[in-house]
Amino acid sequence: MTTSSQETSVAYQSCLEEGLSQSSGLIQRWCSKLVDALYMRSMAQPEATERRALQDAVGVLKTSRVAIELGFVDQLATAIADDTRPGASQNPNSTARSFSALSFDQLELMGDNQVQEAVESARLQQVVKLACEAGLAGFSGRLSSAQGFQMVKADKNPMRPEVVSQALFKLLRGLSVTSQTRARWLSDGAQLLGDELQALYVSLDDMLAAQGITPAAYGVIASPENRGGKSARPEPAQIIQAAQAAQAGYFSHAPQPGGSAPEVDPDQSMRKQLLTLDNLHHLLVGDYDSSFNGRPLPSGYDAEELIRNDFAHTIPAALDVLVELEEKGIAPVRAANALPGTPLPLAQMRAHLKTDAKSLGQSLAIEVVGLMIEQLANDSRLLVPVRQVIIDAEPAFLRLAVTDPRFFSDKRHPARRLLEVITNTSLAYAGEEAPGFAEFMHNLRGVAALLTEEHASDAQHFATLLQDFENGQARNGQQHREAQSRAVRALLQAEQRNLLAVKIASEIRVRSDFVVGNRIIRVFLTGPWSQVMAKERLLGDYGGAELQKSVYSRTLGDLLWSLNPAQVSHHRKRLLKIIPDMLESLREGLLSIDYPLALSRPFFDELMVIHQAGLRALPAASDVAGKRRDEIEKMFSSADEFEVSQPWLAPSEAQHSGFMEDMDLHGKLGLEREEQALPDGESRAGQLPEVADEAPTLHLGDWVELLVDMQWLRAQLTWISPHDTLFLFTSEGGRKHSMTARVLQHLLQLNLVKVVSQQGVVDGALDSVARTALRNSLDGGATF
Repeated sequence: MTTSSQETSVAYQSCLEEGLSQSSGLIQRWCSKLVDALYMRSMAQPEATERRALQDAVGVLKTSRVAIELGFVDQLATAIADDTRPGASQNPNSTARSFSALSFDQLELMGDNQVQEAVESARLQQVVKLACEAGLAGFSGRLSSAQGFQMVKADKNPMRPEVVSQALFKLLRGLSVTSQTRARWLSDGAQLLGDELQALYVSLDDMLAAQGITPAAYGVIASPENRGGKSARPEPAQIIQAAQAAQAGYFSHAPQPGGSAPEVDPDQSMRKQLLTLDNLHHLLVGDYDSSFNGRPLPSGYDAEELIRNDFAHTIPAALDVLVELEEKGIAPVRAANALPGTPLPLAQMRAHLKTDAKSLGQSLAIEVVGLMIEQLANDSRLLVPVRQVIIDAEPAFLRLAVTDPRFFSDKRHPARRLLEVITNTSLAYAGEEAPGFAEFMHNLRGVAALLTEEHASDAQHFATLLQDFENGQARNGQQHREAQSRAVRALLQAEQRNLLAVKIASEIRVRSDFVVGNRIIRVFLTGPWSQVMAKERLLGDYGGAELQKSVYSRTLGDLLWSLNPAQVSHHRKRLLKIIPDMLESLREGLLSIDYPLALSRPFFDELMVIHQAGLRALPAASDVAGKRRDEIEKMFSSADEFEVSQPWLAPSEAQHSGFMEDMDLHGKLGLEREEQALPDGESRAGQLPEVADEAPTLHLGDWVELLVDMQWLRAQLTWISPHDTLFLFTSEGGRKHSMTARVLQHLLQLNLVKVVSQQGVVDGALDSVARTALRNSLDGGATF
């Protein structure tokens, strides 16, 4: 660690310690101010019942104050520790997660009380963050620098408002107080906590500044398609497309980091009144008929008004884009890949379905489908022709939603499965010119034509379409499945053998007769030969070679004895006798793991020199042999200790799995040769691949752009070995690409593997619906 990095690390730790130290006074001031605020509000409350409830809340707060003040520091310390733990950002149960991380599937599993708490928690975060955002901006910039980041990473700030507010919320939730009392506390307490955090952030920012910590830079995170040198500035055609999409009611949004679906915030009071978290929760848990029947529909469900609402909210967006076009002097020509406007019959159909809705549940289902389709239509991970097919299929999903609410709650529902299969399959194609895309679209359009039929409104029809589409995509499915099976078997075999080989290598080193000083011999025994013995043991464990289970172990014993000059000098006849069988056994063992004999030649050459010296009673190797040894050792210079290297794959295993060797990636890209050609004093450091501060963690099903043979390929992570040492990707045509965990992390850090999507497109769209419902619940004016 450099001196500067040591200084920033110390500054970071001291900042956290100071923050926790000040949190004690923070919570004491918060309690005092909250007592005063509640008392003042009770005195100004004209309604007797609410005034009495506020006074009771003051009394309970005074009683609970000691528990709050004593428990807050520990609760905050636990929250900070959880947030700084590796992988905390991907923990779905993390208390520090922002309310924006709420998912559609999580909502279905919640109880009514949990839904209410989610709204309370989200409102608390919202108010607190707004109150302290000025101080937070400067503090996060300086703290990111203290953490070693070149760019500001506000989500890595362990004292951000989400962490502190959720620590307090969790503490209050654990007290023996009613939810109504807690809500009254937070109604005034949220703003007070934000004010206290504002002061804390300013204080901690000044502390870091006094230690010489400069703020990190704020920057825009490039989307996956813009990494690797492409400008993030939109092309004129993209701007025109945005205008046309705005006119159509489908807004083009920048994709969020990690490939999640873009968010659409509908500015319609009717939708906000209808699509709330509580209503959406009732829809998902099956209260479609029981809870929603008889409940009044929101006002404004007039057909003519609905048609106006479907288009009126797009006018400001369209006008803004048109003004931008005029300023840039761009002619309003239609972009080749622009999405056409929503046809009037579709708007009329939406209005007709809404006016015919018999319950709040049916009305809500229509809104959910509409939002989901909007999300999919604006998801830049999907190519334009695919998005257009989804838009055209909206009527079928609308008709289904009002008759079959299981479409939302059942992930195995044929209609949801059809959308998921279509969108997930389309992610395999980076562009419309990609191999196989034309055939994919031909199959998709056949299914889309059937979706436009009037009777496409029940689960059975969607099940038939799903089967037809999967059959059309599975023409080469058997061949691809067999290739996948061969690759997985090869990698499983390699991982098992390599893990056992590491153990055997350790066993060899602790043997009393392992006194090998020759580095070439030592690397061979703890490397290739440990692999041979590992395979021998595995075959024996599986009952395939009991009779020969110890053959190569005995060979190891003979070999180590032959390398001991003190013993060989008194038993040269024995050495002469065992050499032929030992050499034959060594070669057979290497052949058993398909180890290239060419790579083992230096070992056999060195072994011959040692044995010749032993037979001739030579005390040391000749000068010629010494020079030869120096040359051989250079060949082994990159593999001193085999157990710290990455898993070794036999040529056949590498061929079946498309294994990418562990090598210097800069050298692979030819950058070293270019560096050598630069004039003295010049550096190509600025042209090297950008190194990411933190590599993302990949999961099965994730899509990436993978650089193979100097070409970018769209590939999906289709298998991870049981011990997470090997990863297998599959690209177009069933082509396999496997690599070790170290190589994958290296490629991710260099942005030579770029994440395209880490979440299902449909899941992302539905998650956005849930977050919109949560925002509507916050914007609806409801109190804590």
